[in-house]
Amino acid sequence: MSAPYANQLTAAPTGPLFAWVEDTEGRHNLYVGSKDIPARSLTHNTEDDGQDIRQLTWSPDTKFIAYTYGAESGADGKPANPAHLQRTTPLTVIVQPTDATAKPIVIGEGRLPLFSRDGRRLFYVRDGQIWIAGLGAGAETPHQLVYDRGSVGSLTLSPDGKTLAFISRRHEANEPSHTLLALYSLTTHTLSFPAPSTGDDSAPAFSPDGKYLAWLRVPFTAADTAEFALNRVSANPWSIQLLDIAAGTTRTAYSPEPNKPGSVLPIPDDEVPYLLWDAKDEIVFYSEADGWDHLYLLDPSSGLATLLTPGNVEVEGAALNAHDNVLVWSSNDPLPEATDADRRHIWQLNLAHTGEAPKEHETHSSDTHPILSADGNTLAVLASDTHTPAHVEILVTNSGAERTSLNRLPSSYPAASLVAPQQVLFPSTDNLQIHGQLFLPAHLDPTKKHATLIFMHGGPRRQMLLGYPAMEYYSNAYAMNQYLASRGFIVLSVNYRCGIGYGLDFRQCGHEGATGAAEYNDILAAAKYLQSRPDVDPKRIGLWGGSYGGYLTALGLARNSDIFAAGVDFHGVHDWNLEDNAGDWKRGDNAEQDAIAKEALASSPLGDISHWHSPILLIHGDNDPSVAYAQTPRLADALRARNATLPKGQQVDVEELIFPDEVHEFLLHKDWLAAYTATAAFFERTLQPNR
Repeated sequence: MSAPYANQLTAAPTGPLFAWVEDTEGRHNLYVGSKDIPARSLTHNTEDDGQDIRQLTWSPDTKFIAYTYGAESGADGKPANPAHLQRTTPLTVIVQPTDATAKPIVIGEGRLPLFSRDGRRLFYVRDGQIWIAGLGAGAETPHQLVYDRGSVGSLTLSPDGKTLAFISRRHEANEPSHTLLALYSLTTHTLSFPAPSTGDDSAPAFSPDGKYLAWLRVPFTAADTAEFALNRVSANPWSIQLLDIAAGTTRTAYSPEPNKPGSVLPIPDDEVPYLLWDAKDEIVFYSEADGWDHLYLLDPSSGLATLLTPGNVEVEGAALNAHDNVLVWSSNDPLPEATDADRRHIWQLNLAHTGEAPKEHETHSSDTHPILSADGNTLAVLASDTHTPAHVEILVTNSGAERTSLNRLPSSYPAASLVAPQQVLFPSTDNLQIHGQLFLPAHLDPTKKHATLIFMHGGPRRQMLLGYPAMEYYSNAYAMNQYLASRGFIVLSVNYRCGIGYGLDFRQCGHEGATGAAEYNDILAAAKYLQSRPDVDPKRIGLWGGSYGGYLTALGLARNSDIFAAGVDFHGVHDWNLEDNAGDWKRGDNAEQDAIAKEALASSPLGDISHWHSPILLIHGDNDPSVAYAQTPRLADALRARNATLPKGQQVDVEELIFPDEVHEFLLHKDWLAAYTATAAFFERTLQPNR
């Protein structure tokens, strides 16, 4: 875990430069570089203190990059402070000159920075409201610009610099929030809501010529649906709304058919825009209309949507250079061949060339988060492979093979010692095909039976790859699987049902989580596959995972301690009735709600602890905003209370590692190291890989 991990890749508005953030053992710093300009750090943070750099935005002249500095919010809604810094740690907006000799400008508390079109002012959000600060000598002091009852998000500026569009989230006591599109005129200083409705608005995007504003709208009840009960189709579909700026009129530009695939909005990627305008005032958007997460091109005048990315692939990370009308995205390779379903490739399409087939850029393993330079000559990606985590590489757009790596691996990083995981396919208990990545120790003795671990990702809408994933939590998990293999364990990483990469039917699988725990069938199938291997000791199979993977770890030990001999559970769900997303049924106001709550408990580890005998290590941060911290002590207490009724030889060994003030995805590198060190020691003690 000593190698830098790159993220937040973005292109300058003019010229060839790119910017990104690197996390090197918990030290977060901002970098710039290009094909012909070596990467250099603009910041020099030296501490593993949980303070991150996010929300990068360039000034129009590329002389500055504004960003948000600080930690994500914890369960209390305030920026987390797992390093226990003895000072306030608010999110802070900083303007960093790209001239390394110039000093940064600290704007103050806030987030979501956005430059004015002349680059002389900066808009940002503070305490849920839009503020403005001047830049340069004699500039206006920071002050609140817009007064709105809601909390501001998705801030964007019109091409002429005269109008701010944003989403206003309105919170009502004891009721779900709702969202409205809002406009603020910088010339008349007035606030308006062009198309208020009962739906929820999101993702505003101006056309390049400034004539139109598009945004998404979903039914109000969709936002209030329990996560694990997400419907595959809806009688009340989502839509793309369109505002004609000059006329002041709005209309529905696109809406899928009710009760058909695609009528539910795909879960958006927070790192990329959801709606992309091209140079011809057409809109690129995501849809699952054919059962796969694809890109479509919408002609707003006719409402006709054309599929751009055919095939059994899942698309993510799309970006568009509107000047050259070139679209880029990443996806896996077509199924059912499945040769590269567990990697990512970059594709490019010129929208000006009607009927042209997408061009694939050559890759050595996985490329994600593509973005074109402003001049269109180069393409930056986050590249990774079996031995190297995500780093920036630059491709020449007219030459798929030419690459410039901006990666810098420390001498301590053991790249040569890592193994290449193998893709394995096996049927689940209902014959659904499941993908896995098998890590075999470098010096495996095939004549012996080995201790083996099954790893389960979180989400569940995630996918592990045949190399480092471009998501830091799972990049760490991949590194841990490599470390466990180096300690003599065989490791199988399982992409169980309800994950991404294999289509809508696989992703929205039915009877998942609190409604039946159908995913657990795939973990049993993984165990069956391992038991069939001559190099696996069927009595020494363990489980580990985080979040949803922690849930499946605990569920496996609760239901099948006869199969799974030990487990490490990072911040898992142990009773679905305790989660915020359980919905109103957890109150048990009527017989139907009582029945749902009963099924949720039966689908939880706490519903089956009478069968639990295998040892468990529980790991959790007590400021977790994603999975309630109470999930872990409740399980620990229940297991220990049961132990009091059992003879010593039958008691469950319950170990724990608690991190005060840590969040779901640990912010401190040292906490990841402590958790993984404890995990390895626990499994070496309980499963004895080298005996």
